[in-house]
Amino acid sequence: MRKRECVISLARAGFVAALLISAGTRAQDVPARVLELPPAKGNPRNSEGAFATLKDGRILFVYTHFTGGGGDHDSAHLAGRYSADGGRTWTAEDRVIVPNEGGMNVMSVSLLRLKNDALALFYLLKNSERDCRPVMRLSRDEGATWSEPVMCVTDEVGYYVLNNDRAIQLKSGRIVLPLCLHWPQGEPKADWQGTLMCYLSDDDGATWRRSRSVFKGYDTQGRRVTTQEPGVVELKDGRVMMFIRASGGCQYLSWSSDGGDTWSAPVASDIQSPVSPASIKRLPSTGDLLLVWNDHAKIPASLKNRRVPLSTAISKDDGKTWQNARVLEGNSYGHYCYIAIHPVDDAVLLGYCAMSNLAHSRITRVPLAWLYSGKPSLISINRPPVADLFESAPPGPFTRLENRLGVWSAETGHAEVYTYVRGKGIRLLGGTDRTVMLTLPQTMASSMLSSFGVERFTATAPYAFTVEALTDTGWQAVHEQGPNTPVGQPIPIKVLAQGPVTTQFRFRCTSALGGIIVPSVNLHGYFND
Repeated sequence: MRKRECVISLARAGFVAALLISAGTRAQDVPARVLELPPAKGNPRNSEGAFATLKDGRILFVYTHFTGGGGDHDSAHLAGRYSADGGRTWTAEDRVIVPNEGGMNVMSVSLLRLKNDALALFYLLKNSERDCRPVMRLSRDEGATWSEPVMCVTDEVGYYVLNNDRAIQLKSGRIVLPLCLHWPQGEPKADWQGTLMCYLSDDDGATWRRSRSVFKGYDTQGRRVTTQEPGVVELKDGRVMMFIRASGGCQYLSWSSDGGDTWSAPVASDIQSPVSPASIKRLPSTGDLLLVWNDHAKIPASLKNRRVPLSTAISKDDGKTWQNARVLEGNSYGHYCYIAIHPVDDAVLLGYCAMSNLAHSRITRVPLAWLYSGKPSLISINRPPVADLFESAPPGPFTRLENRLGVWSAETGHAEVYTYVRGKGIRLLGGTDRTVMLTLPQTMASSMLSSFGVERFTATAPYAFTVEALTDTGWQAVHEQGPNTPVGQPIPIKVLAQGPVTTQFRFRCTSALGGIIVPSVNLHGYFND
């Protein structure tokens, strides 16, 4: 049996801004994934959440922790994690915030600091497919304890949806909950295209009433449009803007001039997207609006209707136009949505659902400098994924090999193009410090490189493997493996930028029998150039 020593490939799962390939980019200016809550035994899904800053400076993140299955109607409770350093690190264990008190579950949390200094917690109490309504709890001891729940919708039982991180309090003191009703009381079946409304409180949540406007979405031809999962933001002129998940390839917008009581007919916007919710919130430090959504302005046909990429943009004119577009998550095999936005100092915390089954709850800390560093015009996807880079390369030794990712170079006798069970790739030959260099083209200098996955295929000693990046202070190791590396197990390499980096990387292997294979590198294909 032929022995194969180790394999290196880019994992399709990807991770947020693992390495920003740009000369002069500093680690503090790059988004960093700070909390990942994947499924686990007895916990098949972790879902959307919301943030609040407590008086002692800690940040509370509350999310939906499923226990009885991964569906929207399976059992779940609300769990909390805490950060004491501005969202950079988080507590390792959950605290149960609200138990599974619904007939089905509790989910879709919003946290809101009220003007009376109380902390309000909103969530959906799901009792059945015909009884799902938002409730509110108050805390006057910074989340240590919570009041009994107050039902926000009492006039009509039905299946209402209040998305996570959607509750707002206007300058007037009015609390606005944007809702979508999918199963009105007495109707024989659900209407998943949705009926929009708001529930309003002028006494800090003690009592609630429905807005005078109750409306549906239509296109310019009078045809029904799916309008659901609305959000609201107060504008500088006192109006309230509603942004709406909609069919037809874009977000729909509506405006209110009386604090969310009456609304204009929803109209299509230029915020192109799949049928997926967006999030908009004002940045206190600049006064601008931040938009986080799935940008489909130039999406490849193969990615239509997918909740990818996860993009950001800035509006300096209260939503009339958007600029500084950036791609935060670009894995074409992922889905990203249900975003919570929480500004902190010189950054923004984004909490969202991630991965193909939306079963991960993820927090990424995004520097304000990064949000404002894009081009002044709205841009998005302009290239397909880079994959299967070596299929057209002739087999055998090489010293220089060019493909869509860049230029691969090696000294004579160090590497060859090699075909094995997983496909064609680069194999480092046996010896000490066998090296392959990868130089990315300048045109990709603002792209995001995902994580590698290295697999050792033999226990034969010696064995060592290193990935290095060239910085302004020289070559810096970003991943190392030694002789205790297990055999036959793919090991992810998350290449985090520790300082300014160039477009050059070095893969080094020491092995008696040779062999790093680079079979299918995938640079996910979303660029900000």
